[in-house]
Amino acid sequence: MLLEEIEKICDCRVAENLKNKEIKGLAYDSRKVSENFIFFSIKGLKTDGRFFVDDAFSKKAIAVISQDCNELSNCIQVKNIRKCMGEVANYFYKEPSKSINLVGITGTNGKTTTTYLLNKIFERSGFIGTTGYCYNNVKNKIANTTPESIDTNEILVEMKPFVDYVFMEVSSHSISFERIAGLDFKLKVFTNLSQDHLDFYHTMENYGKAKASFFRENDFRVVNIDDDLGKTLFKKKYTITYGFNTADIYPVDYAFDINGLYLKLNVFGDIYEIKSHLLGKFNIYNIMAAIGCSVYFGKPKEQILKALFNFKNVPGRLEKFIKNGRLAVVDYAHTDDAIKNVLTTLRQITKGKLIVIFGAGGDRDKTKRPKMGKIANDLADIVIITNDNPRTEDPDSIISDILSGIDKHQKITIEKDRKLAIIKGLEMSREGDCVAILGKGHEDYQIIGSKTYHFDDREVVKDFWGVESK
Repeated sequence: MLLEEIEKICDCRVAENLKNKEIKGLAYDSRKVSENFIFFSIKGLKTDGRFFVDDAFSKKAIAVISQDCNELSNCIQVKNIRKCMGEVANYFYKEPSKSINLVGITGTNGKTTTTYLLNKIFERSGFIGTTGYCYNNVKNKIANTTPESIDTNEILVEMKPFVDYVFMEVSSHSISFERIAGLDFKLKVFTNLSQDHLDFYHTMENYGKAKASFFRENDFRVVNIDDDLGKTLFKKKYTITYGFNTADIYPVDYAFDINGLYLKLNVFGDIYEIKSHLLGKFNIYNIMAAIGCSVYFGKPKEQILKALFNFKNVPGRLEKFIKNGRLAVVDYAHTDDAIKNVLTTLRQITKGKLIVIFGAGGDRDKTKRPKMGKIANDLADIVIITNDNPRTEDPDSIISDILSGIDKHQKITIEKDRKLAIIKGLEMSREGDCVAILGKGHEDYQIIGSKTYHFDDREVVKDFWGVESK
């Protein structure tokens, strides 16, 4: 690829002395620059790529692309750096998403579980999301739920020989920051919208608009029609709908207990009888979303039912530990809606007391904290408030925000040390009780201040009770 080709891709001007130079690689991180690479100088929330331009040139980058080329030599100025980077990456890596059935899944909750279900149903498939990317027994971690565009294209190139389908979680930030620019999605999925990320979007209206902007007029889509935003995404001839009311896919009957759920779905007039290890009404939505995608791609009913029956769990999503009639559940729920879903589900299958342990992330949306506290206090018998990832925020301030949503504090215990909080909850549990450990799920780290420490809720339960997850 020659530098002059960027003129058409990004609607910009490339200096004559640069036009015939050949691009050998792309980078937005100066540490990854090698000879004859392009360096994309991006201004982020915490730092500015301009600070690293000299480092990129010291490693023999041939040019820098920026929205501000003031006083920079060998610089190509563009209007939208992130969109340009995505389009260039797509072209440079020979459009890998076009030769794969790429499915994008967006929504506040349910993205990860839906991708895991689809990966189980479909042969020769992989996924990209919160827990990393996976294909053909290869598993790797990634920094963001939805990677930067260069990284995504590199991952797709890596996957391409081994997969026909890739299921990709599409976060609201990735939409706003154009990380998905240039990708060719064969199908798009909307799960739901509830409060999250208001530290960035400020209002639910802005957050909803970000999610909705993922869907273009003629995109084929699978949509939760019970959700208010989902209703606005309906496009006749382009939409498969699912929900508990009027939809293409809806439940006729369902029941669940500690072992999982039994579900009878009407799928375009055909009845699917499903047995699943998953728990709760909210997972019925995830199953319906996965079936909607499967039907779109023409997967046989028998294949879908077998995969759903054999699917055990998603790491850190209602992951169960059982000892002497006591149940502990580790889940990633970190919004008020997700906590409500999890605790409502557990309340229905808990014979004894429901004990919940949770905190809230620092340097993130503060307005959801009182709501999280109120829901936990309303639905649980015992509430232990602890640290999540406090980051650079004062843990006492975070806990105070959570407590502000609770009128009466009789149920409340505060233990900032998360390991001690989990052990305390497990120690006080008795036969028939359930301990819900919420907020971090699959995460194997805790961020305190600017440092990251190894920490895994599941390891604490496993070590203290001496049992593996179910």
